[in-house]
Amino acid sequence: SLSVHPVQHADVPSCVVLCTETLGSLLIGRPPPFPGYQGDQISSIKNDIANKSNVHHLKVIDREADGEIIAYAKWEIYEYGRPDLEALKQPIDEALKQVDQYGRLREAAHQYFGSRNGELGKHPHIRAGSLLLQWRIAKSEELRLPVFLQASAQGQRLCKNYRFETIDAVKFTLADYGLTGTEFMSAMIRNPPKNEIDEALICG
Repeated sequence: SLSVHPVQHADVPSCVVLCTETLGSLLIGRPPPFPGYQGDQISSIKNDIANKSNVHHLKVIDREADGEIIAYAKWEIYEYGRPDLEALKQPIDEALKQVDQYGRLREAAHQYFGSRNGELGKHPHIRAGSLLLQWRIAKSEELRLPVFLQASAQGQRLCKNYRFETIDAVKFTLADYGLTGTEFMSAMIRNPPKNEIDEALICG
């Protein structure tokens, strides 16, 4: 049977490997990890666990497979809006653009995620990836906060099953960045039942 648990320090390397195998080093286009990428991710997650109570790293384990981690997700909860809106507007670190041949794609992704987070970050919300939706929805309804996420085309189909609404969509032509195909990203939101929402939370 499957169950959701907080990620512990000892779990972090396995979660990073799982995430990298699934998404590469970037959700948009899924380019391969660059040298040092996994080490950077491990350090970042361990810092979150130790120092950031609003950031939740979660794992799904299969108890019938000796507790194997089969899914991982990160959620950030902002009950009073994001405190880092100005930082989100800053250009990408030039060093990150130089780590591999996908610097232009990383810059485009930085602009995309930063602008969308900034637009919605003025209001309390829970920001997330594309996994463990039921945990996120339960937390949303407990705190009476809308859930905001950015999803790939596959994730969008899943989210629609849970009453998420698409509020913005962007198409990335990956050939422009040295890859092939296209990537569709959607900004999506799900509000708790209207009769339970604190209107002040929605309006900021």
